Amino acid sequence: METDKRLSQAHAIAETRDRKTQFYDSWSKLFDQDMLSDGYSGPSMAADAVAGLYPGDRENVHILDIAAGTGFVGEQLAKHGFVKVDALDPSQGMLDKAKAKGVYQTLICSYFDEKKLDIAPDTYDVIVICGGCANMHLPCDCLWEVLRLVKPGGYFVMVTRPFHLDTVEEYNGRFEPLMDEIEKEGKWKNIRKEVVPGYHRDYEGIVFVYQIK
Repeated sequence: METDKRLSQAHAIAETRDRKTQFYDSWSKLFDQDMLSDGYSGPSMAADAVAGLYPGDRENVHILDIAAGTGFVGEQLAKHGFVKVDALDPSQGMLDKAKAKGVYQTLICSYFDEKKLDIAPDTYDVIVICGGCANMHLPCDCLWEVLRLVKPGGYFVMVTRPFHLDTVEEYNGRFEPLMDEIEKEGKWKNIRKEVVPGYHRDYEGIVFVYQIK
């Protein structure tokens, strides 16, 4: 019951970003326990999608894990042989847990939105987001920062629940149309969009993969 309560809080609308971040700081102590006992397969799906793009020479692929949390995606990427992985998350408590796992090179405590980060353009081969689409998390406009940071020929990989894209006010009728708009403008190309079972508990997920032009 306590796990369900914390999950509900995570997906609830918070008054401010700071309140949401404070919640995640406090949840960081129990986050792994809650999610691993709850059938969370999203991170392995995300890492598998990235691995499928790079059948060899994974040691030189530079990846940014957005909304990294305590490092679930980083752990899965490490199992596939990726070593140049950075983490970004606004919760320092979550990043402290991620750092202890030893799967990231650089840890960045920041939100990810339309504002430019202090990172040079074309820095990354891949940006991956898993589980970042919920209330008061990533805004739609963050996709422009994805385009700035990923090298031409690189990839954007996102795994989430279709439910969030349909029900969260920020995303409903906006997120996927913006993805389509970016493709029409010739800035990236969709190479995978697939609904998959078993993302979390009995809920299905959706995997997006775009290649940057």
